Amino acid sequence: MNIPTGTDPRDLDPRDRAFDRAMRARHAEALRQVPASIHARLRAPRHASATGSATPVSGSSWRLAGLCAAVFAVALGLRHFTAPSMPAPTAPPVAATTPVAQIDLAVAALDENPDLYLWLAANDDALPPVPEQ
Repeated sequence: MNIPTGTDPRDLDPRDRAFDRAMRARHAEALRQVPASIHARLRAPRHASATGSATPVSGSSWRLAGLCAAVFAVALGLRHFTAPSMPAPTAPPVAATTPVAQIDLAVAALDENPDLYLWLAANDDALPPVPEQ
């Protein structure tokens, strides 16, 4: 049941009014069971906030908060605007611009690392058989 705050109980339908009365009665009974010392402890902060006698935040607290925010902003700015440490890309060799030259470079890279072929030979039985034509 959603009863909007500030709704006049007379505007509710009879079942909602009965529910509202029952809940108000339970609330009043619960308040009667709370000791007077607890009521006083709960009433003091509410009274202090209503009269405006709360302790104001000092100016040094605001300055410290502002300083922390400024340091954080500078750290983020430095991290965001620093140049990357990777070297600039170099232009590819002129001979490697054709597709055939690129394939030759890839094959040459495989020839430089014989460990690939040793690994293939060691795992020959794990590969599917090649169909004969």
